[in-house]
Amino acid sequence: MWRVAFFLVALMALPLQAATVNTLYQAQVPLPDSDRQTERTARVAALQQVLVKVSGQRDIVSNDVIRKALENSSSYVSQLGYGNEQGQPVLEISFDSEKIRTLLTQASATFWSEQRPTVLVWLVEEANRDRAIVWDQSGNSLQASLNLAAAHRGVPVLLPIGDFQDVTAISVPDLWGGFSQPIANASTRYQPDAVLIARVQRRSDSMQLAWQLYPSSPAAMLDGNSASLEGRNSGDSVAAITAMMDQVADNLASRYAVQLGGATEGGFAIDVANVRRVEDFFQLEKLLKDLSSVASVNASHLQGDKVRFAIQLLSNEQVFARELSMEPRIQAQPAASLVRDVAFDNQSAEDTTPAKQEGMIVPTSREGSASEPLSQLDVSGTQAATSSIGLYYWNPNA
Repeated sequence: MWRVAFFLVALMALPLQAATVNTLYQAQVPLPDSDRQTERTARVAALQQVLVKVSGQRDIVSNDVIRKALENSSSYVSQLGYGNEQGQPVLEISFDSEKIRTLLTQASATFWSEQRPTVLVWLVEEANRDRAIVWDQSGNSLQASLNLAAAHRGVPVLLPIGDFQDVTAISVPDLWGGFSQPIANASTRYQPDAVLIARVQRRSDSMQLAWQLYPSSPAAMLDGNSASLEGRNSGDSVAAITAMMDQVADNLASRYAVQLGGATEGGFAIDVANVRRVEDFFQLEKLLKDLSSVASVNASHLQGDKVRFAIQLLSNEQVFARELSMEPRIQAQPAASLVRDVAFDNQSAEDTTPAKQEGMIVPTSREGSASEPLSQLDVSGTQAATSSIGLYYWNPNA
C-alpha cells in the first residue's frame, strides 16, 4: 500500500499543464561563408544544440558516445536549408528524432520529451534608479535575449501581458522583494508549471541579474510546498540571461528528463476507467507507449469499461506520474476510488479460467474498429494481472 500512496502523492504534487515544444530537433547556426569545412563545423554545432535541448544536459558533448557521433553529424540530418537572420546567412537544419533518441540511449544519457513545463517570467528592470516590469510585447531588448536563451534550451517561457488585471494584482516592490504570495496570486491566471522572478540592475557596461525560480505551480507556492532556487549572474545582457536560463533549464531537466539505457526491473499496472470503444483503447495505448519514461505497455485485464495496463519503465514511477499528469485526456482518481475497486484486483488474482472479462488479446489493426464497443475485442486469452497502483479516468474529448 505504501507504493500506492507514494505514487498518488507524487502525482498530486505535480503540475497539470505543459507546453509542446515542436522545435527540439531543429537548429539554426551562423554560416559566415560557403566553404565546405565551414558548413561541416556549422552542422556539428547544430547537432550539439539539438542534443543539449533533447537531453537537457549542458555537458552532453563530454559523453564519449556523443563525441564520436559528432564526427558523423550528417547521418543524423533529415533536412537542411539556408536562410537569413538579421542580414546574416544561417544554416537551418532538422535532425531525425528517432536517430537522436537512439543515440542518447546508446550514450546512456537523459531524454526530455517535447511536453515541457511552461515558465512564467516576471522580469523587473532597474535603470537610472527607476524600476519597471517588462511586459510581453513591450519591445524590451531583455525579452528578446530571454526568448533566445530559452529557445536554445527548449524551455517554453511567457511574460505577463500587463493588462489591467496584471497591474492591479502585482507591484514592482512585490517582485523586487520576492514576496511569494502576491506573486503566486498574480501568476495563477496564466496556469504556469513554474514561476521565475528575475531582477535586473543596469550598469554602465554590464548588468547584475538576481533570480528566483519556483519550479512548481502557483498553487504550490501558496501552499508553501514549493521551495525556490536562487541565483545571480552578471555580464552583458545576453551572457547574464543565458547563464540564468541554463541554470533554470538544468533544474527543470533534473525533474523531468528520463534516464535512458535500459528498462527498470519489475513493473506495475494502472487501471483506466471509461474506455468504452475500441478506438478509445487504441488512443489510450498509444498515449502510454509514447511517454518517454515507458519501455513497454501491455493490456493485461478487461472488465466492463475498465482496462488494466501492465507497464515497464525506462525510468521510475515518479517520472511516469509526472509525464502522465501533463496529459489532459487521462486524469488520476483519488485514493478512495482505488479502495472501492479492490474487487477488480481480487477477481484478477482469483479467476483462472479463461473468460471474456478476465483477459484480452488486442487486435493488431484498427481497421473497421473505431465504432465498436470495447466488449467486442477478442478477449479469449488470459494474461497474469499485476496489482494496480493507480486508477485513472479516460476522457478522449479533453
